[in-house]
Amino acid sequence: MRSEGQRRRGGLDGLGMFAGSPRRGLSGLARSLPLALVLPLALLLGVLLAPIAEASAAEERYGVVTVDLRPEGGEVPTHLCVVSEVGGPRARTQLSELLAPGEGEASAEGRVWRVSGAAWGAEGAPAAVSCGAECAPQVLLPTRFKRASGLFAACTADALSSEDVGLAEPRLLVMMLEHLEGSPPTIESVALAGGVVTIGVEANLRRIVVTARSLGGHYEPQRRSVRAEGGSGDNRLVVLPIAPRCQWTDFVLPNTRLRERDRGRMGLRLLDAAADVDACLGPLAGDGHLRVRVPRVEPGRSASIAVAISAGAERGAGAGHFGGRWEGPWPAPTQALRAHQIAFSWRPPECVYPEAVCPRAELEAGITCVATRAGDTCHYLCPEEVEESDPVALTPPLTVRFEKEDPRQRWTDILSRVGQTLTSYVTGDTVYVHADIRDWERDVPGSRIRHLEILGADGSARRFPVGGAERIQIPLPAPSCEPLRTKVIGDRYYQEELATVEGGEVILKAPERQARIMTFNLLLAQGGMLALIPEAPAAIDDPSYFVVLGQLAARFRPRRPRLARFAGELRLGGTIGQWGYYGTDSLEDDPRRADRKPLWVRFLVEPALIVDIVHPVSMSAGLAIGGAWPLRAGDVADTGRFSPILAPSLDTRLAVRPWLSLVLQARVVFGERTLTTVAGPSEGEAVSATRSALRTYSLAGLYGLLFTF
Repeated sequence: MRSEGQRRRGGLDGLGMFAGSPRRGLSGLARSLPLALVLPLALLLGVLLAPIAEASAAEERYGVVTVDLRPEGGEVPTHLCVVSEVGGPRARTQLSELLAPGEGEASAEGRVWRVSGAAWGAEGAPAAVSCGAECAPQVLLPTRFKRASGLFAACTADALSSEDVGLAEPRLLVMMLEHLEGSPPTIESVALAGGVVTIGVEANLRRIVVTARSLGGHYEPQRRSVRAEGGSGDNRLVVLPIAPRCQWTDFVLPNTRLRERDRGRMGLRLLDAAADVDACLGPLAGDGHLRVRVPRVEPGRSASIAVAISAGAERGAGAGHFGGRWEGPWPAPTQALRAHQIAFSWRPPECVYPEAVCPRAELEAGITCVATRAGDTCHYLCPEEVEESDPVALTPPLTVRFEKEDPRQRWTDILSRVGQTLTSYVTGDTVYVHADIRDWERDVPGSRIRHLEILGADGSARRFPVGGAERIQIPLPAPSCEPLRTKVIGDRYYQEELATVEGGEVILKAPERQARIMTFNLLLAQGGMLALIPEAPAAIDDPSYFVVLGQLAARFRPRRPRLARFAGELRLGGTIGQWGYYGTDSLEDDPRRADRKPLWVRFLVEPALIVDIVHPVSMSAGLAIGGAWPLRAGDVADTGRFSPILAPSLDTRLAVRPWLSLVLQARVVFGERTLTTVAGPSEGEAVSATRSALRTYSLAGLYGLLFTF
């Protein structure tokens, strides 16, 4: 739409010759008309031409000021407010209505006000990303302006940008227009298009010097004004350089890719001060570029940026500390950052490495790393702290040296990018796992444990002593999750088991769970037996016999360590030896001798209890029941056919090997009878005799060997 001044100027153009030369028309009339008519006609023309003269004067008081905005960096403004000391048809808003409430903040050069969102059509607080106080829009009024309410503003938006874009991230310029040696400009129109401002003012620009300067907004305020240097007639051109308070700059992270999900673990410092990541950091597209809103730096002053990325839970998530410096006012359009602290991960081989610890790691030149274990991954940060004054630049590829304990082993790997997950492990050395045996009951008499045996698929067997150790170190040829075939070696017999390997530990069951409850043994002993015959005649001495004992026994021993020193046995077997009788052939002997000593057999069924006293000594007590008879049927007439017997025993055992023991046994046999012929009274020359079965108690002493299997 055309302004009022333009319409008036268009009207003057339509008046044609009258507007252009009224004096020349009067002289023509004066020469052509009589003198008597000149005076009335002049008066009439004066009355008619008065409005035309006023319109011509108004045209001379209207001008157009064109301001060419030249940003020092960044983009041109999306919104503009032109400030004047007087109100006008277009500048109807007081400047104080566009500023935050309050008196502003006093400074050496004037008073500073924060700009409200009303300046670009938003309500309330600024909707734009401010990125801290350095980037927040503000206006600096010189000291000669006491109150912001005494100034008037005409605001507009860029006609070439959409409204949504302008409100999402506005760039406001507050500009003051002044006239030197003239009244303050009355603003009639304002138009902004692509960095070019057209301002219509009620002023005769032929006689007035026009100046413009920035009061602030999203751009730096200017301490001096720029005068119009171009244009002609009623048009003036001002080339106004402006400097954004902040602008977006691209920084390149070395070997690091970040996405939006990584924003929560990032920290940002600009000009040695903490900055809001959400406000000062643009979208993260995963391409290694960071778009950062950077404040302007005064010329001659150095500036810095620091980006800290903490380790993430996701595997391979990059982390570290990156920084860069530049000499003001702006960094290069695309500046590469240098890594001062980098992070990487190490994933141990499955099963064979402890779950709660991480190996030590250091980079080249002795840069140590701090490790944190999270799940199945170790996260490293190198170095632990960054020296702000003189940070070390780290540029992959880097050599990483790892070192572990128990046993001490070292290996190296190459870190080719920040955040990389390394998986190397000891090469050329044996991989070690451990078995925890601190809870084993290893010294229970009769159930002692001496070794842990690892059986190989090739039939090999490796034994590891367990005496006095809490952990057994087991070498493996390579990292593997295959279970190990293990077997406990001790006084008892233990079954083989498959032990899983988890987190560097061999998971062994309690050894007693694999112990065999029942074993078998064979006792072979020999000795002598003394037969006590209380009712024998005085001429008969207590005879002694040779005896051999053989017993096969099943032994039952509890699994619980507290009861394992006790065992029960069920023995089957017996003895074979001599047994005598006294017949008529020895009636006249003194002392009387046994006529014959036939073979005598005893069959015994004997339950017994065994107590392991202290290794290698154990005691056994049993009570046998059975019977006794001669081995040959022809000896029955001289010995008797069958005698039920009761034979308690007590023995001492000395373990020589787990499968072999020496045995000393004492046994008493009750219930046997000795057949004896006793002489009766004489009848003439004939001697009478009677046959008696005399009660006999046998005391046996034996020694022998006990074989366990």
